[in-house]
Amino acid sequence: MFLYIFISIGIVVLLLVMGFFWLSHWTKKPDADYVLKFIAKNPERASLSVIKNGKSLVNVQSNRLLSLASTVKIIIAIEYAQQAAHTEIDPAERIKTDDLACFYIPGTDGGAHEAWLKTMEEQGRLQNGTVSLVDIAKGMISHSSNANTEFLIMWLGLDKINANLEKLQLSSHEQIYPFVSALFIPYEIAHQKKLDIHDKKDAKKIAAYIEDISQTAYIEESIRIHDKLIQDIKGDYKNKVNIKAWHNIAFDRLVSKRFVRSTASEYVSIVRRMNEGVYFSSRIWEQLQPIMEWPMNGKRNQRRFKSLGGKGGSTAYILTYAFYAEDKQGNKTELAVFFNDIYGYETVKLSNSSSVFQSAVLTDSPDWDNKLKNFLDR
Repeated sequence: MFLYIFISIGIVVLLLVMGFFWLSHWTKKPDADYVLKFIAKNPERASLSVIKNGKSLVNVQSNRLLSLASTVKIIIAIEYAQQAAHTEIDPAERIKTDDLACFYIPGTDGGAHEAWLKTMEEQGRLQNGTVSLVDIAKGMISHSSNANTEFLIMWLGLDKINANLEKLQLSSHEQIYPFVSALFIPYEIAHQKKLDIHDKKDAKKIAAYIEDISQTAYIEESIRIHDKLIQDIKGDYKNKVNIKAWHNIAFDRLVSKRFVRSTASEYVSIVRRMNEGVYFSSRIWEQLQPIMEWPMNGKRNQRRFKSLGGKGGSTAYILTYAFYAEDKQGNKTELAVFFNDIYGYETVKLSNSSSVFQSAVLTDSPDWDNKLKNFLDR
């Protein structure tokens, strides 16, 4: 009797282990078709817009407001390019990395900022503890450094950055705010309400309060914290907050829900302006192109495309990207894909499949054009 029980338990454990390894292998394997299938099955959590040679190829929920994650940094890059073109800022100005460190929160950016600093050092662009302003802007896009982003929000001015939403006729786009600073909001709420953020019951109360406050109040709080970080040269405030000690899944999910939202339709319109090469003046494009077309640093992309640029973003619950390309035959394609409220294996599988999906769509392929039309046209 006991032998059969032990054998049964052993079989169940074995099946669970095998299932875990299969799922792990499956999620790591890139699959462009999975992206399409996910969008088709989950239109309430996904949005897609593709334009090929000036004509809309496919739209799925492309006017649905969804959280942007780091794809929103495209707007900041545009403002940087405008100010550089009009000599309001100097791209060659040297900035202390300590000034960037005010906005760096370890463990919240997937190692992006540290990876960027390492690249700057390897390329000899990090000199005497300083980097150029243009390299900061490039690092915001190519490496997705959140610290660089928050610094540029300060340097360029939030009002000027947000003014681009009207200039670009992005009527649905929500106001941009210092989203790194927003990570500290639970701590500030705990302090204001005299709650212990380390206590589970109090943490739930804090999360509930954040969920109930208006977006305007949320943005105002993030700006107030941003101003604190600007003055936090020695890091005393960040050390006091000690975000690692209390940040949890519930707070992380709230950040994703509160993130700036826009639509795939609006972002495909932005990258289309870049791909057409007529919207931005030559002076602005001269500043913007090297930032946006960071993928062209790769030799493989140089062999396949005349131009390729864009930006993606992700959290545990969000995956977004907007790209444009012109292939060697002169075909121009623009792509914007947004996923919200994804989790677990979905996030991993979609993230690992993003590059192959982008490649399939942006490379001129009649098979994929037909696949998009037939599979997703609705």
